[in-house]
Amino acid sequence: MNVLEQVKNSPMSRAQTRAVALCLVINLVDGFDLLVTSFVGPSITREWHLSPSGVGVLLSGGLAGMAIGGLFLAPLADRVGRRTLTLACLALASLGMLAAAVSQDFGQLLACRVVTGAAVGAMAASLPVLTSEYANHRRRGLVVALVTTGYGLGSFVAGIASSLLLGSYGWRSVFVFGSVLTAVLFAAGLRYLPESMDYLVARRPRHALDKLNRILASMGRAPEAELPAARSVSAARKVVFESLFRGGNAVRTVLVWTAFIAAQLMFYFASSWTPSLLLKAGMSNQQGISGGVLFSLGGITGAILLGLLVSRAGPRRLTAAYFGLGALALVLFSISLGTLATALVAAVLVGLFLNGAVSGINVLIPSLYPAESRATALGLAVAVSRLGAVLAPLIAGFLLEAGWVPGSMFRVFAIPGVLGAAAVLLLARFGHPSSDSVPRPETVGSEVAGA
Repeated sequence: MNVLEQVKNSPMSRAQTRAVALCLVINLVDGFDLLVTSFVGPSITREWHLSPSGVGVLLSGGLAGMAIGGLFLAPLADRVGRRTLTLACLALASLGMLAAAVSQDFGQLLACRVVTGAAVGAMAASLPVLTSEYANHRRRGLVVALVTTGYGLGSFVAGIASSLLLGSYGWRSVFVFGSVLTAVLFAAGLRYLPESMDYLVARRPRHALDKLNRILASMGRAPEAELPAARSVSAARKVVFESLFRGGNAVRTVLVWTAFIAAQLMFYFASSWTPSLLLKAGMSNQQGISGGVLFSLGGITGAILLGLLVSRAGPRRLTAAYFGLGALALVLFSISLGTLATALVAAVLVGLFLNGAVSGINVLIPSLYPAESRATALGLAVAVSRLGAVLAPLIAGFLLEAGWVPGSMFRVFAIPGVLGAAAVLLLARFGHPSSDSVPRPETVGSEVAGA
């Protein structure tokens, strides 16, 4: 057993726990940077007199950048290292937020949001990998799940910061706050974030053995005389990719993509537009922000609740239930917009079920595919699902400009919930034999991280 396997089969050291905790905080800041426009959007709209479609484009800017970063920047992590890419993206995100704070027109702000989104998208792909590589086998699934709640926590912090800063200092101050927060995380990462040991062994950059031994020393382990042997998997990647579109896997892949796009459509519509649509429905700016904050809290609760229930209900049935209940929660929200208390309760339920549906797809996929293609299947599904994330704010903006009232829009975006539930239930017919069993925690964690 080489040193990497020894680390992964041993209790987690303080150094490993610190690395995982830092990844969680970085993910939180990423969530802040990505979703802050949802809370400051109404103020920008009033100042620049933006049309609803323009607001939709602005809200989609960060999400489009996230897709670009995930597709084109994230692969650099395998070349330059997880740590190096994460630090570079933190610096880029901080600059993007600062540039947004001083932007003078819509085009400049949109460009800043795309740049920030690209940085966040690259980290969204590399951070779970780094996290899983520092977790041991026993805790890997739990650790990766906790780190992915960072976006919900970041959105919550963005809502709180907006409520405190907007009234006195304006929307630009919220971007400045985010820039400073990201810069602080860059400094912390520069000091405390270690490089992936798996990367050092697999890619063997200059001074890899010295770097590995410094990391081992921080864990209280003896140094190694030489690097462990690296496994080579690149030759099988093309075969694995092609296997996703053969036989039963082809139908399975289409159903997974359908469900994932539906989940992203619902989630990013609600997370991007809830504060603005509450304002449009007659509530105050503060009440709109409160609705967005409660949506974020519901999302955090939904992901944690799914993790607790999945071992009892099974991922397929539970994910389908989350989709269906998410659709019902959107309908409930649509008919409760006239009553503040009811609308805020509905916002919690919407966040709970929609974020739970997204998390459920991530948990479900490893049980649907053979072991050799699971990570590829999830990575590709995540990339394709960004289509729903980008389109949701755009579609909502054009509907609002066409005269649709907020209640009708929430009901329209309930339709993907029905489609997602149907796709997940159909997986019982075309799914892998274990599609309603629960994968071992270390398997789920490793495959999610591998995406």
